[in-house]
Amino acid sequence: MGKQVTLRKRRVVALTKKRRDEELYPVLRGSAGSVLLVIIITMVILASLTAALLPTLFTTEMGQVSASGAMKAYYLAEAGGRYALPRLASIADGTHTFKFFSGGGTFFQIEKISNTQFTSTGIVSEGTNLEARVVITYRLNGTFDYGLFGSDGITIGNNADVVGPVGTNSDNPDDISGEEYVTGPEPEFSADKDMAPMDLPAGAALWPPPPDNLDMSSNNRTVNLDGSDGGYYYAETIDISNNSIVNITGNVTIYVSGTTTASNNSTININSGASLTIYAGDDINLSNNSINNPDQTPADFIIYGLAGCDSIDLSNNSDTYAAIYAPTAEITLGNNGIFHGSLVGETITIGNNAAIYYDESLQGVGSGSGGGVVEQYFTPN
Repeated sequence: MGKQVTLRKRRVVALTKKRRDEELYPVLRGSAGSVLLVIIITMVILASLTAALLPTLFTTEMGQVSASGAMKAYYLAEAGGRYALPRLASIADGTHTFKFFSGGGTFFQIEKISNTQFTSTGIVSEGTNLEARVVITYRLNGTFDYGLFGSDGITIGNNADVVGPVGTNSDNPDDISGEEYVTGPEPEFSADKDMAPMDLPAGAALWPPPPDNLDMSSNNRTVNLDGSDGGYYYAETIDISNNSIVNITGNVTIYVSGTTTASNNSTININSGASLTIYAGDDINLSNNSINNPDQTPADFIIYGLAGCDSIDLSNNSDTYAAIYAPTAEITLGNNGIFHGSLVGETITIGNNAAIYYDESLQGVGSGSGGGVVEQYFTPN
């Protein structure tokens, strides 16, 4: 009897404990599968997030590599420009490749378009997925880069013939009249060309006088300048008239503080292989066919009009090969005149039936090796 009572008590205690456990831990009972499912779902979400982030991380890293390559390519292109600027005149037209070692995929290329324009391309990791290219275009603001340039305007007479580039700093289309007589590129407005007067060479006022006086107003005088004594001279005026002749047989440069005049069948004769450069402090008048340039090379006769040069007159029927830069001057080519080279002034007036032919060999003449405007175009892959 006592044993049965003890067994009943034990059963009651066991049942009571079981009910208590069920009340305290209802979630755990029969939930092992649910917990596993939650874990699996969590892992799937984490895996999805990781998979989604991987392309972003990869793209970011590749973007950083690409940006680094583009920067290296830019520095290479800039190095090519620095290399080419002082050597441009001696570099042949076309494309030239400069590699640092044979077969290397990192290098720069120079493409010379003219003496005032070229491109420099920096190339990194050529032929790979990380290839980067940057092209810098250099356009030098040359002294004689136009056939006609009038900073304040150009007037072209009836039936004139202008062959070559024409430009002005003015933005008013009416400031170039006679456009219909221009053959070549469309006239350029708002060109932003630097029109500062040319600097007088240092010490020019102390250059010696020519061996003979260039005030040659008397009849039939002849003066020979061969440049054998250095070729640099200072003269207060040049006045060549009445059948007088100045023979230039060497490379001669003259600073003229006053006026320069050649008239009445007088001649400045620039012999073959010789050259004449004039720095003009005052006005210039070159009458009918007073300049003889038998090599027909405009670069052999250059006139730089200084700040005091307000007028340059190339009279009727002249036939001249020259390059003239006079940014404060009114430049006039008379009726029926023929001019080969470049005319640059404050204003330009071309007479009726006159003809202007630009000489492209003047590109780069008078330009500083590193001067001018640099336009940069970036084209990374």
